[in-house]
Amino acid sequence: MKLCLGTAQFGLNYGISNKAGKVAYEEVEKILDYCNNQRIYTIDTAQAYGESEKILGSFNLSNFRVITKIAHTGKIEDSLENLKLSSLYGILLHNENEIDINWQRLVDYKSQRLVKKIGVSVYSPDKLSSIIDKYPIDIVQLPLNILDQRFLFLLDKLKDKNIEVFVRSIFLQGLLLMDFCQVSDYFNPIKPILSKLPHDKLGFALNFVKNIDEIDGIVFGVTSKQELEEICTAYHKKTFNYSEYSVDDENMINPSMWRHL
Repeated sequence: MKLCLGTAQFGLNYGISNKAGKVAYEEVEKILDYCNNQRIYTIDTAQAYGESEKILGSFNLSNFRVITKIAHTGKIEDSLENLKLSSLYGILLHNENEIDINWQRLVDYKSQRLVKKIGVSVYSPDKLSSIIDKYPIDIVQLPLNILDQRFLFLLDKLKDKNIEVFVRSIFLQGLLLMDFCQVSDYFNPIKPILSKLPHDKLGFALNFVKNIDEIDGIVFGVTSKQELEEICTAYHKKTFNYSEYSVDDENMINPSMWRHL
């Protein structure tokens, strides 16, 4: 299964549609148990996700492949201590612009067998293109969803280079799942597109990425076991036609630019 549990909500009040806040400890336990039962064995976290790493480290993670993200000043040793692990499956630079000054450090982590795969989390297709031309990364995380289809043209090149591809923001922080009447006026430029989304928004959004062969992992976040169950059910639904939903305006599809919400 391509599904990969994202854990920003374990340590932060994350997502414009998240009304519940951080996930309670007891609910995290239920979520991890259900992931085990559903064979969802990859976890995505980051040092910037509040207490997420430490919360995860209070559970037995032996069945999971853990990928974390660090900033320029972050150290893999801190993540290993937080997660109570001796090594990680993957480590990504959280900022695509910091790879030049941190590449050798990532290589050293890999040579020390502290991590199996090294790479970067990206926001810009142009930046990703320049990175993979210069650095032999093993893994990349990029945004991809119904509206944000900017990276599709690079997927073949990534696979030609044997780079493992994880996609995030598949629900665009929950925007793609919200009732249309609750969507902020900030998104007025794309409301005509949002109004055309089918009733099964969850299945529609999830299956867009599920059926792209070049994608290895689909990172998603939940605030409850119930949400996780709904995602697992939707994962097995039919496919749709998505080309008419693509949006080019980065102010609409890049959450880091949503400053007026």
